[in-house]
Amino acid sequence: MSIPRQQMAIRAAFPVILFLTVWGVSCRVGPGGRVRVFCFGDVIEQYGTFNSYAVIQIDPAIAATLVPTRPGYLAGKEEAKRNLRIYMPRSYARFVERYDMVLSSDADSTVFEIGWMEWMAKAVKEEGLGVEWLGSIGRSQTQQQLDWSWTPVADVLPAYTSPEFYEYGVFRVKIRDHEEELMMALPWEDSPPLANLDMQIPKAGSKVFAIVDHPDDWPLITYWEVGSGSALCFASKFPNGVMPWSNDWPLFQQAMVYITYRISGRKLPSDHLLFQGLMSSFFEYEGGESVVLSVISFVEEFGGNAFPLYQRLDRVAEIKSKSDEEFLSENYEDSLEYVREAISLQRAVIIRAMEAKDRALFWIYAIEWSAFTGTFLVSGFVLWNLMVRRRLHAAVGVSRDGLGLRRREI
Repeated sequence: MSIPRQQMAIRAAFPVILFLTVWGVSCRVGPGGRVRVFCFGDVIEQYGTFNSYAVIQIDPAIAATLVPTRPGYLAGKEEAKRNLRIYMPRSYARFVERYDMVLSSDADSTVFEIGWMEWMAKAVKEEGLGVEWLGSIGRSQTQQQLDWSWTPVADVLPAYTSPEFYEYGVFRVKIRDHEEELMMALPWEDSPPLANLDMQIPKAGSKVFAIVDHPDDWPLITYWEVGSGSALCFASKFPNGVMPWSNDWPLFQQAMVYITYRISGRKLPSDHLLFQGLMSSFFEYEGGESVVLSVISFVEEFGGNAFPLYQRLDRVAEIKSKSDEEFLSENYEDSLEYVREAISLQRAVIIRAMEAKDRALFWIYAIEWSAFTGTFLVSGFVLWNLMVRRRLHAAVGVSRDGLGLRRREI
């Protein structure tokens, strides 16, 4: 029996439709292959490298928009709301067009409009948005403002908070899903123990990637695909909970980046040691850039010629952009070579900038020395005339009759 032409067309198109559907669920990145992440909550400079945002924004494949929304670290709730009004798009269409992921770390739910929460939940289900949720979902008696359990966002998270809520302690990581690519990408069980845990219960249909060595096997990393998008909960709280990782685990940076990759669907690097070298080099480059810009600014303030230094910096930036391009293409070895070349050139610029600073300071010191020396000589000459040379001259005065002068005996 012959198959109708329309049915044959549908069967032929099915693999393409399936590929596009899976791609829509498993991979959502912005232009140029960068994952555009809307970050809110503990966007706090004082946290430094403990802050997950500070770690992921160093990655060329992640474009992080940092929005501080914790009133306790700002001037209050009004400033937090003002930050959200500045960065939150004016419509749902612009929101899904501008961002691929949202990342929350102990955000205050009371500063968010309910419409924004609905946007995030809807974007996950219908547009393939990814959610990375760090720390608490529910609330405690002392932190009721952190409660998200009543919001639409909680509906798309793969876990909910247990009545036990929160616990301090020593929690070592135990892999639950050994077939999961995120768990195979890094030696998670070799990491230092975490210092706290938000007690969470996985929802039906979710996957528990990792647990902690607690008698109740509390989950640490829970994940699911919901609608067209995906969401992941990481149950330890920042910064105190992961401080042992940031202090003593060399792969902490990769762990935070890999989690973001996994949610967005970006392919995880196969060689984590190579990627570790890349992350370290990127941090070194950023630190060097901060140093050289501060020295150049110092040179300009004292009238030095900074134009040649800026020309050299343009060359450094050009090499770094090549490293970023190779990184986005997943050519990590080439990317590492380029960023190391950029660091080498950057160090040369720093040396030149320090020399320019020394030249500028030399003339400042020379002018100050000349001014001081000239003032000293003039003061000494005047003092010598007034105090020493004065004794060589006879004093004069007016005679009693006022008719003339007479020499006064000394």
